[in-house]
Amino acid sequence: MMATSRHSIALLSCMAVALTACTGEPETQPTAQPDLRPVHDVAPYLCDLVPETEFRRVTGLTMPLDDQREGPQTSTGTCVAHAAGRQPPLGVQWDFEDGDEVLRRNEPSNPGSAHRLPADMGIGFARRDSITPRPNYVISLFRCGDKRPWLRLDFAPVVRGRDAVQDMFAFMRIAQKRFGQIHKCEPRPS
Repeated sequence: MMATSRHSIALLSCMAVALTACTGEPETQPTAQPDLRPVHDVAPYLCDLVPETEFRRVTGLTMPLDDQREGPQTSTGTCVAHAAGRQPPLGVQWDFEDGDEVLRRNEPSNPGSAHRLPADMGIGFARRDSITPRPNYVISLFRCGDKRPWLRLDFAPVVRGRDAVQDMFAFMRIAQKRFGQIHKCEPRPS
């Protein structure tokens, strides 16, 4: 009888362990820490101006991206990076004309929500807009040779833990440099 009792206790113990292990909840996996390294200028580029590998690292996007331009991109340019099954995660627009007016029209209604660009990047600001699929918005008016182009980037949310404003500044700094290389002019403050 004693053996049966021990056998029953052992069986009940095994069943209790099995039942608590089979709760139907998925086993939790440790989450990977976000990559918080600064953004670097490295080819290839999306829309000719934004380093693709860095964009993917900052936003966490892994799906294929296809950038599409409108028109010849000589005195004005628009490019959107498309991703299957979702809103485009990157938009780029620039023009050699009307920079002051474009900045004025895009100035946020709440000045406290915008972060002024560092002085070496020209005039402009970066801001977050939580109601759009591309909430990170940065715009700059700068000199490039004897012209005064404006350049705007807006892109998907950054991964948790990253500083979106610093990422916007970094992408704009790289985009201005690439813009100068493409248009054969030296970017400098406006």
